[in-house]
Amino acid sequence: MIFLAIGAGCVLLLIVFVIVLRNKMIGARNLVEASFADIDAQLLNRYELIQKLIQIAQGYASHEAKLLEELAEKRSSIWSGDDQFPQILSKINVIKEAYPDLKADLNFEKLLKQIRETEDHLLYSRQFYNGTVEAYNRMISQIPYSFFRSTFGHSSKQYVQATNEQQSIPTL
Repeated sequence: MIFLAIGAGCVLLLIVFVIVLRNKMIGARNLVEASFADIDAQLLNRYELIQKLIQIAQGYASHEAKLLEELAEKRSSIWSGDDQFPQILSKINVIKEAYPDLKADLNFEKLLKQIRETEDHLLYSRQFYNGTVEAYNRMISQIPYSFFRSTFGHSSKQYVQATNEQQSIPTL
């Protein structure tokens, strides 16, 4: 009877041990997957910021071209000998007063700053992901986890690595 109780206690202890191991492995795998999802979120944020930056740059370029075209017209009419110099000068001053500092330029700088910050967050997310992958791979390779990893469907994860193209210095 006592042997039966000891045997049942050992089996129960073994079951609890396996459950704890499995839960730790699942927790580590979930952390790896969540940190990879964080990289995706940062990439999406960067994509959206770059799209906004492109829109502002296009709008700014269009506005600037129109403004320069208008100024060129006014300048040519001044040099053409028209006697409307005071009127033209007042129109140029109105244009200058209307656009003392172009707001698109401020938005452009703000978006550039956000892109730089997003790149920093992306770098941190990649480093964190690689750290969680290293911890997960180390855990499932060590005893006693290594005995159960294939049974529970765990395998090594890959690190985030730069491609050869990403490692080369871009040319402008």
